[in-house]
Amino acid sequence: MSDSRTAILGRIRAGLAAGVPLAAAAAPSLPPPVVVDRADRASLADRFADEAEQAGAVVHRAGDLDAAVEAVLGVLATARVSRLAAWDGADLPVPQLLDAVGDRGIQVIEPTVPSDRGDLDRDWSALAEADAGLTGAAGGLADTGTVVLRSGPGRARLVWLLPPLHIVVLPSPFLYPTLSAFVATRGDLVGRCSHVALVTGPSRTADIEQMLTIGVHGPKQVHIVLVDDAV
Repeated sequence: MSDSRTAILGRIRAGLAAGVPLAAAAAPSLPPPVVVDRADRASLADRFADEAEQAGAVVHRAGDLDAAVEAVLGVLATARVSRLAAWDGADLPVPQLLDAVGDRGIQVIEPTVPSDRGDLDRDWSALAEADAGLTGAAGGLADTGTVVLRSGPGRARLVWLLPPLHIVVLPSPFLYPTLSAFVATRGDLVGRCSHVALVTGPSRTADIEQMLTIGVHGPKQVHIVLVDDAV
């Protein structure tokens, strides 16, 4: 029997003997939350940007919310996006972003999940025609350049999976040095979601003849707008 399995079973036995519910007894305690001051946040942002770019993402540094809007609009203009799939505005860290996109004449598609099959086929067909997807993020991991995405009402996962271009708006206070630090601080947030994804750069696979291919299971391009002064 492995040491880890022995430890888990030991916690279960001890918890049951003390009247602790099974799920709580089996779960190891989380490390204490990580407190990040402003200087450390700047260091995390630099490391995150470097790691994300090495993974193939493009990182745009924005000093404030207005600069973040301009950065997103710049990416959309360069990519000649005319149809944008997006999370609900309440789930984006820049409240005025969708209005600014609409003012540029870009069609914004906010996916829903209709109960009628005909409506579902129609809405998802419209989503499949989107040139880009726009999301927020629950967090960013500085050691790998990874963004943490959680799906739910107003945060359809197809927004970051289906379009060829994925734009993420990430406030720097949501950066954490490691996955364990993120879980310690925001684990309750993702624990309430049915689906959580850790995305590091564009989609890539080598399943076909062991040749690296970009964009098979997700977007070919990932742009991250890192907002240094937000939240």
